[in-house]
Amino acid sequence: MIYSESAWSFLSGCGGSALLPLPIDALSLEEEIQIIKLLQSKGANIQELNTVRQAMSQLKNGGLARIAKATTIIGLILSDVIGDPLEFIASGPTFYSGNKNRQTLNIFNKYDLMNRIPAQFLQHLKQYENTNDDQNISSIKQIYNIIVGSNRIALEAAAHLCHQSLNYIPFIMTTCLQGEAREVGRRIVELITTKPSQLIYNDNIGCLFSDKSTFNAFQTLRKEHKRYCLLLGGETTVVMKNNVGKGGRCQELAVSAALTIDNNQEDISILLLAAGSDGIDGPTDAAGAFAFNGMITNEDDIKRAHISLDTHDIYTYLSEINDGANLLKSGHTSTNVMDIIIVLVDNKE
Repeated sequence: MIYSESAWSFLSGCGGSALLPLPIDALSLEEEIQIIKLLQSKGANIQELNTVRQAMSQLKNGGLARIAKATTIIGLILSDVIGDPLEFIASGPTFYSGNKNRQTLNIFNKYDLMNRIPAQFLQHLKQYENTNDDQNISSIKQIYNIIVGSNRIALEAAAHLCHQSLNYIPFIMTTCLQGEAREVGRRIVELITTKPSQLIYNDNIGCLFSDKSTFNAFQTLRKEHKRYCLLLGGETTVVMKNNVGKGGRCQELAVSAALTIDNNQEDISILLLAAGSDGIDGPTDAAGAFAFNGMITNEDDIKRAHISLDTHDIYTYLSEINDGANLLKSGHTSTNVMDIIIVLVDNKE
């Protein structure tokens, strides 16, 4: 909705960067698309991708606010970026974070792409490397950026529901979960099954918590309560190999967790769900998957699970065991605040 004096903008990280293109004059839309595909093929992270997008666009990096005729602009923001940095959510159309030309050149150099970038665009980056595009926008316009949806908000809602409906104590561990999906799944189970006195805060454990104080609070929780619900959010990654099947990071995390659960350890019960908040995990129709005691027991299933992880064909494996019941299929939720991991723990000691 656009008014003469004010403008409202709903900004979503759920593809907002890709869905709001207006390239600078030195680039065509097709060239912009190809540059992003090149960077993705080299493994560039979301911060690097959106930095380059900002340098290529007239609308990103505060551009939308800059060209809007309204003097008051309100951005309602749905975040799918770890830490909720305004400059990277949808590439910051209503938030200016400085000239990105030098950073973009550095990113091209990092991935050895200088010879594959259009010469006219490279010339533009170098020519306007030190230009301030802000144009004192903050003194001309009032801009309010409000995050209305995020992983933190989702986890807090889950904690509230858990507290009301289940006989489990909710505990939010982190909203900044990162790392290889298989490793994260394994570490979560190892964390739960290791005695508190034997746990040492290090990099392997630290990635599961917001900070050391949260880890200390978790240790206290385990001593005081036998039944608790752990909540984690963020985005793990999958390092792809040559043989690639069908699956997703949440499914790999869940199966890795299931393989780590000791089915002979009867004094602790674990039920884990790893799922994408958008209802889509990788190129599949599943949001994610469950893991629990006794899910993978016989030698054949264990062997197949490891092979499926190695070939990234975990969706096929999960579809074939237990009639596919270990997959969560919610359908597309039409939103995205990254992934959510829920772990119900019942310690029977």
